[in-house]
Amino acid sequence: MRKTIVVTLIVLMLSAMALTACGGGASDGPVIGDAAKGEELYNRATLGSKSSEGCVACHNYDETQGDETDAPFTAGTATKAEGRVPGLSAEEYILESIVNPDAYVVEGYNAGDMYQSWGEDLSEQEMADIIAYLLTLK
Repeated sequence: MRKTIVVTLIVLMLSAMALTACGGGASDGPVIGDAAKGEELYNRATLGSKSSEGCVACHNYDETQGDETDAPFTAGTATKAEGRVPGLSAEEYILESIVNPDAYVVEGYNAGDMYQSWGEDLSEQEMADIIAYLLTLK
């Protein structure tokens, strides 16, 4: 199932790049994330087209902000994501966690705990920015 999702995501990204190369897209190339913008997005109280509770509504940065009752700490995300799911890079794992959060549920949490519609509510650029930020957290 996870491989199907990853393959689907890769096909979608390649299709978007192909459209761009043919003049069918608005972008001049692949979407490059901006970590500073991603940090700002990650720390908003609301996020996305539906103004849903933002990431920080559930994710504490580390133990100085509270516990991990609702969601894993943000600190160290890049390190934790690397190798979390065999065959997925940290970037692929984080993307999958955003667009399909129940594909892999971290031990101690439940399927359905994370908002399920980020893949629809966030733009491709917003997702790239948030991922770029999370990849800086080693």
